[in-house]
Amino acid sequence: MRTWNDQVFATFKEACIARGLLEDDHEWRICLEEVIAMQPGMACHWLLAVILLTDEVAEPHLLWDQFKAGLCNDVKHKLHHMNHCQADQEIPEDDVYNHGLWDLNRILVGIGRNLADFPPMSLPQQQWAHRIPNPLLQAEQYDVDEMTTLVDEQRAIFNPDQVAAFDTVLESVTNNQGHLFFIHAAGGCGKTFLCNTIAAEVRRRG
Repeated sequence: MRTWNDQVFATFKEACIARGLLEDDHEWRICLEEVIAMQPGMACHWLLAVILLTDEVAEPHLLWDQFKAGLCNDVKHKLHHMNHCQADQEIPEDDVYNHGLWDLNRILVGIGRNLADFPPMSLPQQQWAHRIPNPLLQAEQYDVDEMTTLVDEQRAIFNPDQVAAFDTVLESVTNNQGHLFFIHAAGGCGKTFLCNTIAAEVRRRG
């Protein structure tokens, strides 16, 4: 059943594509070729993510293999900057493509999917998140002792409702629960004061 026109294919899926029983990815290839010619690689990851999300890609791993050089054409520069490398220092090709896969997976995770949903796509073998500096966090410099004093002073004059809200939010932060909170009260009840104290405590904890 894996044979068509005297050629034996590696999988039944490949044989079905050859027989015309399944659509191939020709249109997706044309789309990627056109966009990669005009846009930097990392921007094209969004396009590939959208293509995968259609769930109409026959062989996603072959799309990646064919276009990974174009999709990652600006990753080497990014890794040079991230690692503070000299311009002539060589970045391993495996790192370049692994970071490209990680970035693609990051986009998919943000939409509720991941690369494991599209077998036999390769998966990133390194976790790059901790190596990418956050410019917003780098710009924020805090005196921990000053923050501690500020939080202690402000929490000491909380009313019971503010104490309950503060403790509930910080419990979620401490236990990494990821809860979303909505604080509602009439004007002048101390909502901003409470939120500023919570923000100071979170900054203090780093």
